[in-house]
Amino acid sequence: MYVYSPLPPELIWEGMDDFCPQRQEFRVGRLTLEIEPLGFNQARITRLLSTDPADYLYSPYQPGCIISFAPKSIIDPRSLDNIKPAGL
Repeated sequence: MYVYSPLPPELIWEGMDDFCPQRQEFRVGRLTLEIEPLGFNQARITRLLSTDPADYLYSPYQPGCIISFAPKSIIDPRSLDNIKPAGL
Protein backbone atom coordinates (compact mmCIF):
# COMPACT_ATOMS: atom_id res chain seq x y z
CA MET A 1 0.00 0.00 0.00
CA TYR A 2 1.31 3.42 -0.92
CA VAL A 3 0.51 6.48 1.15
CA TYR A 4 1.23 9.87 -0.39
CA SER A 5 1.31 12.46 2.36
CA PRO A 6 3.41 15.44 3.45
CA LEU A 7 3.40 13.99 6.97
CA PRO A 8 6.25 11.75 8.11
CA PRO A 9 5.44 8.00 8.19
CA GLU A 10 6.04 7.85 11.97
CA LEU A 11 3.17 10.26 12.51
CA ILE A 12 0.80 8.46 10.11
CA TRP A 13 1.38 4.97 11.50
CA GLU A 14 1.67 6.00 15.16
CA GLY A 15 -0.29 3.59 17.37
CA MET A 16 -1.01 1.02 14.63
CA ASP A 17 0.94 -1.69 16.48
CA ASP A 18 -1.13 -1.17 19.63
CA PHE A 19 -4.52 -1.51 17.89
CA CYS A 20 -6.16 -4.81 18.85
CA PRO A 21 -9.94 -4.93 18.27
CA GLN A 22 -11.98 -7.16 20.57
CA ARG A 23 -14.06 -9.25 18.20
CA GLN A 24 -16.45 -12.07 19.05
CA GLU A 25 -18.66 -14.49 17.15
CA PHE A 26 -22.38 -14.05 17.75
CA ARG A 27 -25.27 -16.25 16.54
CA VAL A 28 -28.57 -14.77 15.37
CA GLY A 29 -30.87 -17.56 14.26
CA ARG A 30 -28.92 -19.44 11.59
CA LEU A 31 -26.51 -16.56 10.91
CA THR A 32 -23.07 -16.24 12.48
CA LEU A 33 -21.80 -12.69 12.84
CA GLU A 34 -18.42 -11.38 13.89
CA ILE A 35 -19.06 -8.37 16.11
CA GLU A 36 -17.03 -5.70 17.84
CA PRO A 37 -18.63 -4.69 21.17
CA LEU A 38 -19.29 -0.95 21.56
CA GLY A 39 -20.91 -0.77 24.97
CA PHE A 40 -23.17 -2.60 27.40
CA ASN A 41 -25.64 -3.97 24.86
CA GLN A 42 -24.50 -2.69 21.45
CA ALA A 43 -22.06 -3.98 18.89
CA ARG A 44 -20.91 -3.23 15.35
CA ILE A 45 -21.03 -6.04 12.80
CA THR A 46 -17.58 -6.53 11.26
CA ARG A 47 -18.24 -9.71 9.24
CA LEU A 48 -21.10 -11.94 8.23
CA LEU A 49 -20.04 -15.59 8.13
CA SER A 50 -22.32 -17.38 5.68
CA THR A 51 -22.14 -19.36 2.47
CA ASP A 52 -25.64 -18.31 1.35
CA PRO A 53 -25.46 -15.23 -0.93
CA ALA A 54 -29.01 -14.22 0.04
CA ASP A 55 -27.83 -13.59 3.64
CA TYR A 56 -25.63 -10.74 2.43
CA LEU A 57 -28.66 -8.93 0.99
CA TYR A 58 -30.45 -8.77 4.36
CA SER A 59 -29.69 -5.18 5.38
CA PRO A 60 -30.03 -5.36 9.21
CA TYR A 61 -27.05 -7.74 9.40
CA GLN A 62 -24.67 -6.16 6.90
CA PRO A 63 -21.13 -5.28 8.05
CA GLY A 64 -20.96 -1.82 9.60
CA CYS A 65 -24.48 -1.96 11.06
CA ILE A 66 -24.89 -1.46 14.78
CA ILE A 67 -27.05 -3.99 16.58
CA SER A 68 -28.52 -4.03 20.07
CA PHE A 69 -28.84 -7.19 22.09
CA ALA A 70 -29.68 -8.30 25.61
CA PRO A 71 -27.26 -10.62 27.39
CA LYS A 72 -28.64 -14.00 28.38
CA SER A 73 -29.90 -14.13 31.92
CA ILE A 74 -27.76 -16.04 34.39
CA ILE A 75 -30.82 -16.97 36.45
CA ASP A 76 -32.80 -20.00 35.38
CA PRO A 77 -36.52 -19.01 35.38
CA ARG A 78 -37.42 -22.37 36.94
CA SER A 79 -35.40 -21.46 40.04
CA LEU A 80 -37.60 -18.41 40.68
CA ASP A 81 -40.34 -20.65 42.15
CA ASN A 82 -38.33 -21.03 45.36
CA ILE A 83 -37.80 -17.28 45.90
CA LYS A 84 -40.16 -15.64 48.41
CA PRO A 85 -40.81 -11.87 48.52
CA ALA A 86 -39.02 -9.96 51.29
CA GLY A 87 -40.98 -9.30 54.48
CA LEU A 88 -43.01 -12.56 54.49
